[in-house]
Amino acid sequence: MVRINLLPVRVSKKKEAGRQQLVVFAAVLLAGLVGNYFWAAARASDLKGREAKLARTREDIAQLERIIGEVKNIKDAQQELQKKLDVLEKLKQGRSGPVRMLDELATVTPRQLWLTKLDEKAGAMSFAGSAASIDDVSEFMTRLKQSKYFAKVELKKTTAVKGTGRTERLVNFEISATARYNPLAAETAGAPGKKG
Repeated sequence: MVRINLLPVRVSKKKEAGRQQLVVFAAVLLAGLVGNYFWAAARASDLKGREAKLARTREDIAQLERIIGEVKNIKDAQQELQKKLDVLEKLKQGRSGPVRMLDELATVTPRQLWLTKLDEKAGAMSFAGSAASIDDVSEFMTRLKQSKYFAKVELKKTTAVKGTGRTERLVNFEISATARYNPLAAETAGAPGKKG
C-alpha cells in the first residue's frame, strides 16, 4: 500500500488560511484607517466651516454694535436739537406771548374799569384797580374767564370807596389769574389723548 504524507498539505493549507486571514485583517485595518482618515477630514472641514461662520457672525455683531452706537449718537443729537428747539420756541413765545396777552387784556377791560396794578410772576397774575360798579368788576372777570389768555380767574377782594370828582362811589378790587402766553399749546396739552 502506498502511503501519502498529508501533513505538509495541511500545514500549507493552514499557512494559506493564515495568510488569507492576515490579508483580510490588513484590508479591514487599512479600510478602517482610510475610513477614519476621511471621517476626521470631514469633521475638520465641518469645524473649519463652523469657525468661519462664527467669525462672520462675530463680524456682523461688531458691525451691528457700531451701527447701534451711531443710532444712539444720532438719537442723542436729536434730543439735544429738540431741547434747543424747545428753548427757541419758549423764547419766541416769551417775545410775542406777553404782547398778545396785554392786547387781549386791553380788549376785555370794560370802559368803566381802571387797572392800577398788574403783577406777573411765573405766569401767576394779580390785578388791582377800581371800577364804577360791582357789575363792571363782574363783567371784567367774565371776560377774563372767556379769554384764551387767562385761566383760573378768581376774585380776591372788593371794597366800596367814596369817589372823587364825577363818580360818587367806586369799587376797588383785586383779582388773581394764571397767564397763558401760548393758548394753543395749553389747548393741545388739555385735549384728551394728547401729551403736552
